[in-house]
Amino acid sequence: MLKNFGFTGESDFFRKAGDRLSKGLYILAAVAGTVVMTVGGAFAGSYGFVEEYEAAKGVWETFKAIVLTPHALLALGGLALAFGALGTYVDQNRQHNKIEEFSNENQRLKDIEEELNSAQEEMQINRSKVIEIQQELVTTWLKGVCRSFCLGSEERATIYYEYGEAFYLLARYSKNPVYAKVHRQKFPLNQGVISKAWQHNRHIDRRCPHASEEDEYREYLQGEYGYELEKIESLTMKSCRYLGKAIVDADVHTGVIVFESTKEDFLTYEKCEEISKYCETNQGLLAKFVRDSLSFDREIILKREGRETSVDDDFLNSMGGQA
Repeated sequence: MLKNFGFTGESDFFRKAGDRLSKGLYILAAVAGTVVMTVGGAFAGSYGFVEEYEAAKGVWETFKAIVLTPHALLALGGLALAFGALGTYVDQNRQHNKIEEFSNENQRLKDIEEELNSAQEEMQINRSKVIEIQQELVTTWLKGVCRSFCLGSEERATIYYEYGEAFYLLARYSKNPVYAKVHRQKFPLNQGVISKAWQHNRHIDRRCPHASEEDEYREYLQGEYGYELEKIESLTMKSCRYLGKAIVDADVHTGVIVFESTKEDFLTYEKCEEISKYCETNQGLLAKFVRDSLSFDREIILKREGRETSVDDDFLNSMGGQA
């Protein structure tokens, strides 16, 4: 018990008691005043002031006869009651003002929150528009490339960029609307033509069997690119010719552009050299496309913020790398 008090004591008993007394002072004064007035009123009728004063001897008895009387108790109780009532009124008025102040502050915060929500919604809309414009720009560029090299409805060009141990589809173009559709946005880092081109700067495949040779085609994709049989069967475009070129930004491989076809005569030596040279010449533009996508892609932004992404990462474990 001794350790609870003194300069090094740990007890806060008196602090708590003082705090409670301070908060309940007005109520206590009103109650005490009422009690004192009740006691004084009970004895006031039978108290004879003159007789008590005349019978008093000495200073102390005279003091008691004048001060310690029922009438004095009535006056003292009245003062205490008035003090308690006035203090309670003032305290309640202050509480009311504080409640109004808090209410106004809450309303102001709600207004600010609504403004922030509106601003965030508008920012998200603008960001979505920027993403759409950026993707449209890249798709238009791919369209021009396909026209330059006379790519038809059996060919397709796609740009991917790498981030966080995965590839993401940036843009795709084909004259064939079936092949131009995007069914997946995310691809594993260690499978497919994308992976080989990203690792070795360029990957050309002219040995893949045609899809009509089903057994040989499945066996080749399984052995060469690590595709699972289920993935091969689900391919929308069963290409047999591939050219992948790494996108390099400051000596760092940041993405891949892939040209593919279902026709066996698509990739002649001259065509490979023309496409490769064109991609090499436009490395700066391709690198900028990738940088912009890394800035605007919603899933990438969420990953940077450490939040849950919209695409399940475990999905990569069961799927191949080419759509």
